[in-house]
Amino acid sequence: MNTNLTNSLSGPKIQQNELLAFLHALSPLSKDAARLLSANCFELELKKGGFLFKPGMYLNNYYLLVNGVVRGYRKYKGEEITTWLNEENELITSISNLGLDQECEEYVQAITEARLIGLPAQIVEQLYETCPETAFIGRLLLEDNYRGAEERAFISRIPSADEKYVRFVNKHPGLINRIPLKYSASYLGMRLETLCRIRSKMVTHPLKSTSAN
Repeated sequence: MNTNLTNSLSGPKIQQNELLAFLHALSPLSKDAARLLSANCFELELKKGGFLFKPGMYLNNYYLLVNGVVRGYRKYKGEEITTWLNEENELITSISNLGLDQECEEYVQAITEARLIGLPAQIVEQLYETCPETAFIGRLLLEDNYRGAEERAFISRIPSADEKYVRFVNKHPGLINRIPLKYSASYLGMRLETLCRIRSKMVTHPLKSTSAN
C-alpha cells in the first residue's frame, strides 16, 4: 500500500461540486451525466513526494488536480527527466497507458501536497456512450492536452537557455517559485547551475522573450 496516497471520505459534496463545476464550465452537463459523475468520483490526497502512478502499475484513472503541483517524469540511465508540470485545474492521468491494457511507463509525483478528484476510466467510457455532451468535453480536454504537448515540444527546442526560461515563466507565472528548481531545470533540459545563473542575471537584467507565440 502506498502510504503517500490516501483516500479522503470527508466532504463528498465538495469534491462532487468541484468536479462538476470544472466540467460544466466547458459544456453544460445533463442530469444523467451529473449523477454518474457524482456517484463515482473519489478524492485523493498526496503527500509531498508521493506518487500517483509508477511504472508497472495498471491503474487507469483520470484525476482533476484541485490543489498542488504534480510532475510527470521518466528515468533514463539513472537520471530523472521531468516531462511535464501541472498546477491546479488540470486533468492528470498516465498518458503512456491511456486507453491501453498495458503497464504505466512513467512516474507521476506530487511536488507539493496535492488534492485530486479521481474518476475511473471505465466510467469515462460509459459517459461517452450514454451522455453525448461528455464526448464533446473530452474532445476539448484532449485538444488542451495536445496544445500543452506542443508547447513542451517547442520549449525543448529553443536553443537559448535564457529564452527557454523566459518562455516558461511567461506561460506559467509563479510556478517556478512553488517547486524546487531542480524540477524546473529538468523540464527545461538544462543544468541546475545554468538555471540558477539565469535567474540571478534576470534580477538585474530582465530579458523579454523574442520567441514566437
